[in-house]
Amino acid sequence: MDILISAIAGDLVGRSMSFLISKYFQQQPDVSKIAQRLQSVVLRIDTVVEEAQGRDITNQGMLCQLKMLREEMYRGHYVLDALRFRPALDEEGEEGMSHSLAVPRKSSPAKRLRFSRTSSSSREALLIDTNRNIRQELQQMVDTLEDTMDGMKEFLFFLELYPRMLREPYGTYLFLDNCIFGRQTERRRILNFLMCPSATPDLAILPIVGPIRVGKSTLVENICRDDSVRDRFSMILFFPEGSLKDERVVNLRENNIKFRHQNFASQNRLLIIIETANDINEETWRRLKSSATCMTPCGESKIIITSWSDRIVNLGTTEALRLDYLPQEAYWHFFKSLVFRSTNSDEQPKLATMAMEIALELRQCFTSARIAAGILRDNFNARFWRTVLDCVRESKQTNLLMFDQHPYLRLREDAPMYCWRLVKGHRYFFICNHHQSESSENVPKINLQDIMLGCGGKLPCGEFEALAWRSRIPPYYNYTVSCKMQAPQLTVGRKKRVHQEEEHFV
Repeated sequence: MDILISAIAGDLVGRSMSFLISKYFQQQPDVSKIAQRLQSVVLRIDTVVEEAQGRDITNQGMLCQLKMLREEMYRGHYVLDALRFRPALDEEGEEGMSHSLAVPRKSSPAKRLRFSRTSSSSREALLIDTNRNIRQELQQMVDTLEDTMDGMKEFLFFLELYPRMLREPYGTYLFLDNCIFGRQTERRRILNFLMCPSATPDLAILPIVGPIRVGKSTLVENICRDDSVRDRFSMILFFPEGSLKDERVVNLRENNIKFRHQNFASQNRLLIIIETANDINEETWRRLKSSATCMTPCGESKIIITSWSDRIVNLGTTEALRLDYLPQEAYWHFFKSLVFRSTNSDEQPKLATMAMEIALELRQCFTSARIAAGILRDNFNARFWRTVLDCVRESKQTNLLMFDQHPYLRLREDAPMYCWRLVKGHRYFFICNHHQSESSENVPKINLQDIMLGCGGKLPCGEFEALAWRSRIPPYYNYTVSCKMQAPQLTVGRKKRVHQEEEHFV
């Protein structure tokens, strides 16, 4: 009954907000009607997702359906925002807004709109000519979302059977600051694996596979600090990358094993976390499992292995969990919530349009989102945001010229890169290295955001450390960088070569 009432309320809100869409499409009434339907169905999905996130769902099928709904919700909001902010693009003109939503500079922003189609294996971006195909694409999207909601009757019925979780009433931006965004389903699956008794007396093993800096280690570490997990396992052992070498004889009773947690009050259950770049030597793996079985005869010990390589998949006793970078639609929702917080972005379409452009340039990099959102949030001024957007774009071109690679792809790979500054004559500095450290370690006094803004006093000579971002959720990592004040030295040969390849990178 609660869900039904919420759905009715969401539908009423959708009807009352429809004028926000229709006023932007007075010359295209058919598109206006479809956009209003899209607004209505997205609000219905919002209601169901919010209700489901407040329930303690343990069924894997229900979690998969919730993940699908959440992705459709982000996609719907992304398209609605792009439609709402098109008038701001038109007012800016082609000089002010030099390229539209994720298209090259030479395209007209008033005529192009990005729709992305997301799947588990790939992401394909489809650039739609607004004048010809926008109605057809919108119609197809609305039909798909409405069919999805019509097929959710069983989901809504079973949702009522799960208990509510006690949670403080956060605003959206506060909630995002206190959760691992976009990983709710994956987190729940790992918790289910850890908390549910094993069906057999053998060791239960969960492989987690994903590219570098996708958040595998952070997600596992966050779960290992959950009180329910620490109450269940007497010991949590951690093997960092490179610690399980071929020649090593693994004995879990050795004193040099790194313990994440010890709880002698609980039953004799052992949780082992392993990070590896490749596969594990067969003999080493056999000895590790044998040692774990000897220490915990009750058969309820478990192992989680994280790697970017598919070679670990065959080691699992359950289906591997695969992580990928979040789609642009979800990233935009995250970035918008951080930038505008409790402010309604619809009331400031010009700022929202520039924020959308910046989010597209950041290439789903969460550390960059935190830094850029903090800079924009502290100065709600269109001219300032325009300057930031120009700096982000120029920085991209500079790194393409120097390294033939997008700067935020380099950041994702821990590769050196040039970063922009709002300082005339000193527009760039060089980031040499990236670090991730525990919260207990000392953090640098210099803040990366201050360097970018050109404040904070005189900077040291040579290489120095700066704090990029400090996480507010377990494991409370500090993200720092080693940098120095070094300007890029561009050569004519590189300029010509990259100019020819620029379309490929853009």
